[in-house]
Amino acid sequence: MSHAWIEWFAVGSALLAVGLGVLGLRITWIFWVISSLFYLHIFAEARLWADSALQLVFIAAAIWGWMRWGRQVFSPGLMAMKARLIAIFCACLCWLVVYGLLTILGGHAALGDAFVASFSLIGQVLMVRQRLEHWLFWLVANLTGVGLFWIQGLKATAGLYLFFALLALIGLRQWQKQIDLQVLSSQAAYLPDQGQSAAKPISQVRA
Repeated sequence: MSHAWIEWFAVGSALLAVGLGVLGLRITWIFWVISSLFYLHIFAEARLWADSALQLVFIAAAIWGWMRWGRQVFSPGLMAMKARLIAIFCACLCWLVVYGLLTILGGHAALGDAFVASFSLIGQVLMVRQRLEHWLFWLVANLTGVGLFWIQGLKATAGLYLFFALLALIGLRQWQKQIDLQVLSSQAAYLPDQGQSAAKPISQVRA
């Protein structure tokens, strides 16, 4: 299979993975595994070592996501402010560490490669945990990836990441609607039993 066709298969399976993730469907994780296997080959050939290693993490996360989403109803939630700051700190720390390693290993576009890999990693973990904020990490990583992959000659992948950025915005809105519905359902459940007009709903804020 030629390099060009491998990239297009990777693009197609990745689109399915993200699109199904927007809808909160468990099958999304199967396409995460497929696309990650394709991109593992592509990024290794381009000597983008951080993104290559990230595909292995994506595969492990997809297995984790498949099992976790199978044990619970799709129920996205918001992170507490402290948890958001910790996630951002972890992403930045990971970026610096990976950048240092890539510089030593002589990887191409080390700064951008490390950034995309680090923020994608945190985004993936938060996605498995069904946190709304994971779309923001994906948005930042995807927009950075557009420039990174275009420079590396992976034009189809650059276009894919631009589309991913759009899907991240759509996913953010879709998951927010789901959270709003959960809040309304919580309020409705309280009113008949409590007899209060301003009952406090179950919080959708999570660690």
